[in-house]
Amino acid sequence: MNKERLYIGILSVMVFLFVLVQILQPEPIDWSDSFSATDKIPYGSYITQHLLGTAFPGQEVTVNTSPVFNFDTTASHSQNWIFIHNTFGLDPWETEILLKEAEEGSSVFIAARNFTQQFADTLNLKTKFGNPVIRGNALLDDDTSRVNFSNPSLSREEGWPYLQTTTEAFFTSVDSSRTTILGTDAQERPNYIRTNWGKGNIYLHSNPTLFSNYVVKEKTGADYAFTALSYLPVQPTIWDEYYKPGRLAGGSAVRYLVSKKHLRWAWFLSLIGVVLFLVFKGRRKQRIIPAADPPQNSSIEFAQTIGSLYLEKGNHKLIAEKKIQYFLDYIRSHIGLETHQQDQQFKERLAQRSAIPRGDVLSLFDLIEMIPNQDTISKKELTVLTERIDAFYNKSQR
Repeated sequence: MNKERLYIGILSVMVFLFVLVQILQPEPIDWSDSFSATDKIPYGSYITQHLLGTAFPGQEVTVNTSPVFNFDTTASHSQNWIFIHNTFGLDPWETEILLKEAEEGSSVFIAARNFTQQFADTLNLKTKFGNPVIRGNALLDDDTSRVNFSNPSLSREEGWPYLQTTTEAFFTSVDSSRTTILGTDAQERPNYIRTNWGKGNIYLHSNPTLFSNYVVKEKTGADYAFTALSYLPVQPTIWDEYYKPGRLAGGSAVRYLVSKKHLRWAWFLSLIGVVLFLVFKGRRKQRIIPAADPPQNSSIEFAQTIGSLYLEKGNHKLIAEKKIQYFLDYIRSHIGLETHQQDQQFKERLAQRSAIPRGDVLSLFDLIEMIPNQDTISKKELTVLTERIDAFYNKSQR
């Protein structure tokens, strides 16, 4: 007992020290492109999502976690939809539904470097990537880029500067008949456009980084994001979270736990505690129960007694009927077949399930079906019936 406690103590101290070291270690910066309203990492969009209340004062801002085909088509179409992604990827059906929303009067804002072929083809849209930017040491350099608005009242002579840390895209082809260029990059290539679509508009931005925490945390970045979103009308606004990369699927509570540092270690400690309990305390700690003699099966003795009484009276038919009754009960309980209709199909299935030759089964049931039609049967006939039923019991695989 003392050794067991010593082992538990040593193991517990080791686990505690390991977890303590992991918790106290500085967590590396996550540079992944999530653009999620729940993420405060550099390329999350926590700040931008909270900026919507200022951009659309007095309007309800809803976070959507459902696919577009769950949209309430009976609701008002005077609303804004905001999608910020690295790649905007909807299937053809979802694309059709979203464009229908715009056609009915909604405004759809999408910031993405890439667009699915179906969506791009529908809007006669083409994009291209600019010069590559490598993350890492480049973050330490003064790699400032600039963007600007086309509207003279919004543009700045020096542009809107931001620290470029990713390779950005720009539009190379748009539907000029219904598209307006709202903004450009440092080389004056279109990066923000508006396409008229039915009663509504589709706003497309090719630089989602400008709506990330990394850029918007600076005053200039926040001003730019606010101005870009201000092109949308002041009306109820829906922020998409469903199509974000790495979104939580239904029932994935564990995934959420392990995504948060302190919750992750609380979860791991709980698992370790359960394992330790199973190893050291999971064994049964009670006195050994003395072996008891199994109860005697008196039903066999009872059957033998009843059988003897029938034999003494010479009622062979009654014994045969009882044997048939027990035999049919055996088929129901052990083989799983109903016996109320003993037709050819029943006999074929019985032969298959019991693995007894078909001829033996048919012969046995010929004998069983003959007995009810006779007033009496001989001892020899009873013996034959008994032998065939016993043979069935012995050969049956069930």
